[in-house]
Amino acid sequence: MARYSEHDTDRIYQAAEAFRADCLLRDGSLLFQDASVWRPDVLDRLHKAFVATPDEGDRSFMVKFKDQIGEAGQEVIRLAAEILCVYFLFPSSVGGARKRQVVSEVLGWAGDRLPETHLVSIAFSHGIGSGGQGYNTRRPFEIGFLIDLVIAWKKLPSAQQALVAADPWRFQELVDSIEDAESKQLRHMLLHMLFPDHFERIASGNHKRRVVKAFYGLVDSQAEDEDRAILGIRGELEKLLPSKQLDFYWSPLVEAWYDDSEGASAGAPLEIIQHKKQIVLYGPPGTGKTFRAKKLAERVIRSAALSEMGPARYFQSQSAVAEAIKENVHRLQLHPAYSYEDFIRALHISNGGGTEYRAGYLPELIDDIERQPRAERLPHVLILDEMNRTDLSRMLGECFSLLEDRNQTIELPARDGNGATMKLRIPDDLFVIGTMNLIDQSIEQIDFALRRRFLWLLCPFDAEALISAAETKWTDLKSGLDWDRIEPDFRKLAAAAAALNKEIHDSPLLGAQYEIGHTYLLDVVVFLRNFLGPRPTRKHNYLWNKKGEALEPVAQVWNLSLRPLLEQYLAGLDATARNAELDRLTKVLLKPAAAE
Repeated sequence: MARYSEHDTDRIYQAAEAFRADCLLRDGSLLFQDASVWRPDVLDRLHKAFVATPDEGDRSFMVKFKDQIGEAGQEVIRLAAEILCVYFLFPSSVGGARKRQVVSEVLGWAGDRLPETHLVSIAFSHGIGSGGQGYNTRRPFEIGFLIDLVIAWKKLPSAQQALVAADPWRFQELVDSIEDAESKQLRHMLLHMLFPDHFERIASGNHKRRVVKAFYGLVDSQAEDEDRAILGIRGELEKLLPSKQLDFYWSPLVEAWYDDSEGASAGAPLEIIQHKKQIVLYGPPGTGKTFRAKKLAERVIRSAALSEMGPARYFQSQSAVAEAIKENVHRLQLHPAYSYEDFIRALHISNGGGTEYRAGYLPELIDDIERQPRAERLPHVLILDEMNRTDLSRMLGECFSLLEDRNQTIELPARDGNGATMKLRIPDDLFVIGTMNLIDQSIEQIDFALRRRFLWLLCPFDAEALISAAETKWTDLKSGLDWDRIEPDFRKLAAAAAALNKEIHDSPLLGAQYEIGHTYLLDVVVFLRNFLGPRPTRKHNYLWNKKGEALEPVAQVWNLSLRPLLEQYLAGLDATARNAELDRLTKVLLKPAAAE
């Protein structure tokens, strides 16, 4: 059973059942009792207006959508609004207020509205799982997929519709017959909402593949597809952990497969580091690189534990795995004074008054690691934080070539206090994760030979990370105001910050390395709590007024954090140019366009 979630999702499943009964099996309506909205002819008209004639311009989705269907008549507009209802049922990454706002705006084009007491409106209060930022940006394609799917459905004989609607695997087969279905998140969302006992609340094909890869030892590797494999995996996990409510996004399962640093790049960080052994997370300051490095280090260890122990022993050994994560992750904060002598070896005064070479941080760490036999230990991870603040090529010294030649031993040009030649070897289970702020030193200044020994993952500004962190921080403050009420304003803040970063990126006076990281904006949460007071009474306009202008909390984070930072970046310019650029950027953040 895969119905577990952080929220009360009963109304969502009820709305999904209404969609099956009233819209798929009949030509009825999701919102309007006794209306006939989901008819083949209306679907064809919507397809012609929206899918067959796409608007690929730069305007917002809602502006383009109105141009496409706003004059198509009440039936098409109602169908478009109900299509959006289905699109919005699953994702928790869009707030209920925003869902209602979008649907109500579309209905308003035909003089209709979404009643607050309607089942769909209530279902919008929560979500089943996150769709991520991409689900919103790919909205036209997801909606087009749903329209194509229902048109194909309506072509089935009614008797076959009844069979397919009751059979999860026949329904999956029909869904997958639509062109490019696998790439659509709505494909996974629909399968779960209509058949939650057979399909997980996982809205990403990539995530499903990761789950199967992580738990492949539990099921037949020849399973027909990921969905059937995951259903088998759940059955086996329920035998191993009979007392737990199991969800792949909850502990103890989530730690075994999910990497929340993967938003840092298009690649999969765990798979990358397992291949190369060393990577660098780089980007503007404030984008959570150190946090991502720590989480990735944990994933390296957990993945190895699951692979080596097998699922049964892994879940029985959670305390041992947690202890390994605590002991096997080593973080080294680099700075301009940190050198080869600190990291590899240096001359010291001996007890006899002479001089002798002594091992630095890395050889001593390796000695500590190898006190435990290779077959009995889990991997170790060395995090080199802010690695470009030191002379990295000099610091690494002989380690430079050993990054590629793991388990090879070289001699150092030094002898220890006993006269023995000092040697160095990097074991293959020591992973290296570096972090680098672009503002401190350009990547182009790193030695080219050294660069090829690492793989590089960009960590840019992340709107969804900002929203998620803000929600966590707001919940911790226990202000008495539900996050659902203020989330639309924070999404507008995320959109404004993205627009600000675009201007910074394109600015001839600044550039990509000066973009603002999302962590710089989190002080808005505390500023908002103070702004609202101990007993909030506002029902709207938390961060922005009706004119779209920033209210005090956003103005505070700009004046106290972002503007001083940008002033420092622009310090080398004359006052006139500096102030003109700051004034231009001020307007971008404090008077943003509406969020999608």
